[in-house]
Amino acid sequence: MIVQGYLKTAAAIWADIKKTAVPADRWLGNFFHRHRKRYGARDRRFLAETIYASFRHKRFIEAWMDALNLGGESDATHVLFAAASENLITAEQFSDLLHLSDSNLKVEGIYRALTKLDLPDAVNHLSGDEKTSIQYSFPSWLYARWLKTFGQAKCERLLAALLKRPSLVVRANPLKISREQLITRFERNGYQVEPTAFAAYGIRFQERGNLFDSEEFREGLFEIQDEGSQIVCEVIDPQPGENIWDVCAGGGGKALYLAARMQNKGRIIATDIRPKKLEDLKKRAKRAGVFNIFPADLNRLKDSREARKGFDKIVVDAPCSGTGTFRRNPDAKWKLTAEQFADYHRDQIAILEKALPSLKKGGRLYYITCSLEPQENEEVIGAFCRKYQGLKPVPAVGPAAGKLRTQHFLQLSPDEHETDGFFMAIMEKLNEGE
Repeated sequence: MIVQGYLKTAAAIWADIKKTAVPADRWLGNFFHRHRKRYGARDRRFLAETIYASFRHKRFIEAWMDALNLGGESDATHVLFAAASENLITAEQFSDLLHLSDSNLKVEGIYRALTKLDLPDAVNHLSGDEKTSIQYSFPSWLYARWLKTFGQAKCERLLAALLKRPSLVVRANPLKISREQLITRFERNGYQVEPTAFAAYGIRFQERGNLFDSEEFREGLFEIQDEGSQIVCEVIDPQPGENIWDVCAGGGGKALYLAARMQNKGRIIATDIRPKKLEDLKKRAKRAGVFNIFPADLNRLKDSREARKGFDKIVVDAPCSGTGTFRRNPDAKWKLTAEQFADYHRDQIAILEKALPSLKKGGRLYYITCSLEPQENEEVIGAFCRKYQGLKPVPAVGPAAGKLRTQHFLQLSPDEHETDGFFMAIMEKLNEGE
């Protein structure tokens, strides 16, 4: 597939994803599955990275297209600029594909400016804040919100981190292999890998690769899981024999790690409002050699023996804005609205309220989001604990938490820890009646 053909296909994909509420990663996954015989691993990698670059640098690209009087051009021009911004194509390929009527414009200079994320002179009349939000390709309203929340220095560090493509990180499955043994196998296969800085079983890849076709994946030796997600599981510190409820289990990434740390002893009840996610979890558990996860109907759980007995630990990995995942889901920043934060805040408290009665006295409730927003994090916990005063806040502890120098809450940030943004609060139940 030549570059021009790649970009034509990427433009068609980009046009479709812009119009849908479906996340780009899910849309692309479904697309590549439907056309798995047509696109090889190299094709998929180029198309996916071009699409993500198009969302990652959207405002920056639009500013350059407007400056070059290309604002009305096709989606093909947009994805061409996106590919150039992240060096997915060469300067020569960019020059061959970009046709400008103004011969005074040096295409090589434009390519260089795109790769360095230099703004065009045409935006010099804008305010400093507006130019910054264009350079980092961030919605103006959200940039203003983060300036108020984090201050300018922290905000700009965050935006710079969110523009970087995240590393591929996997978690070795301790039920089947040690991290050191898995690193050796990856290195024999030609991958450059290293242990993660904080998580005990994490492995970071220098370059992305298609691991789903590997023997190691088929054997269930690892799961793709962000280091931040691994860290929160280690702070939960599940013990063999415990009775745990994973309220919003999704595809089960955290549940699988919790089960492995429990050595398959005890029970994890996994629920989710999306039944298909639980079906995916069953498949993943089988491959991983996990057999102490039990998917359950959320609406019937309160009548179960486990719920009547009371759970030792309840994990609420709450639905949220996902602002901490903008590195890997850059399309989300363009689909988010300010009004959604209040909706998430209300729903997050409601989920905690429904879960709390099933927690035994002395049990612990773990509240987790992949959001950077205080409205979804500290403010949720503050409101919840004011209403249910029979809860005692518990600090995050454990080897990973110790390295991170956590205070009361566990907070992970892309700019500080090279993970997705995560928040975790831990509460212990003191009174049986709550």
